[in-house]
Amino acid sequence: MVMVRTLNARIDELSRRCWRGTYFDFERFAELIVQDCVSQIALIGISNFENKDIAWTVETAIDIIKSRFGVEE
Repeated sequence: MVMVRTLNARIDELSRRCWRGTYFDFERFAELIVQDCVSQIALIGISNFENKDIAWTVETAIDIIKSRFGVEE
């Protein structure tokens, strides 16, 4: 149950950044979610930079996610 509250809080935080007056920018919202996921994966890579296998896997996962969703940082 705690995980759901954390998830909802993060989604709420990201969604607040997508309001443009009375218009909600759904594309920006999707980009922010993907960027947030990529950032979390990158943190794994940073904390395991000495392990070449993990570093390669992290870089590959980030590239695949960004390519699949067409999001650039």
